[in-house]
Amino acid sequence: MPVAVPHVTFLPSWRRTGYPREVRVFLVALALALTTAAVATADRTSVDATRGPSARPLPHGSRSLGLPFRGRLRDGVLLRESSYVRYVTEYARAGNHYGTWELVQLLERAAYRVARRLPGAKLSVGEISAERGGPIPGHASHQNGRDVDLGFYMLDARGRPYDAFAFADFGPDGRGRGPNTSLRFDDARNWELVAKLVADGDARVQHLFVARHLKDRLLAEGRRRRAPASVIARAERVMAQPTGHPHANHFHLRIYCSPSNRPACKDQGVRHPWAP
Repeated sequence: MPVAVPHVTFLPSWRRTGYPREVRVFLVALALALTTAAVATADRTSVDATRGPSARPLPHGSRSLGLPFRGRLRDGVLLRESSYVRYVTEYARAGNHYGTWELVQLLERAAYRVARRLPGAKLSVGEISAERGGPIPGHASHQNGRDVDLGFYMLDARGRPYDAFAFADFGPDGRGRGPNTSLRFDDARNWELVAKLVADGDARVQHLFVARHLKDRLLAEGRRRRAPASVIARAERVMAQPTGHPHANHFHLRIYCSPSNRPACKDQGVRHPWAP
């Protein structure tokens, strides 16, 4: 992230002091060296305010290789639980929470934004990829650190945020199905999440798979809250119900390859205007 560089304001006073030229040259060199060291240290330890006050610096060396359904992950970054992020309990023990640094910072930024605007709930993360990528049970993709399953924000019968053991299925009326009939789809928080994901300027979203009836609820919430037309248009474009699995119980997010990962990383499918 950008680092503020200290401005050297004392050079004119050195000229007025009458110091010998050699001393002035030495002092200038010393000031520049100290400034360079300060900038380097700040760059390693600075806090990214968009990811929350306790966010840790993320290594930027991850490499997404191949396709999401036939790929690997090199130097994957672990998404950690925090004040804003939790693992969905059903998937916590498997440990498949590694992604590219672009995806990890996107999730942390989105989770922090939702928590800041609508406090009281955490982003529920299912699985991303294994530490080195490759196939993981239960998924056709999730092989190179650019896919993640996100549980919906949900409310209990009293309207309080609820952290479920597993993904919960919701119908067109926003009510939970099956054993989760007491739960409600949290329109406000889920829209905040979608709005942040699609508007992010660093990690560019290619797909956000979700059931059509939930997409309709989310777009209606965005319009009700007078979200920018550009954000609503992006959300409408990326949200889609895939064939086979309607995704009425979670979001499936995929981001494009980072330009620095190409050509080893490969995208396939739709190219939105904001693709990097």
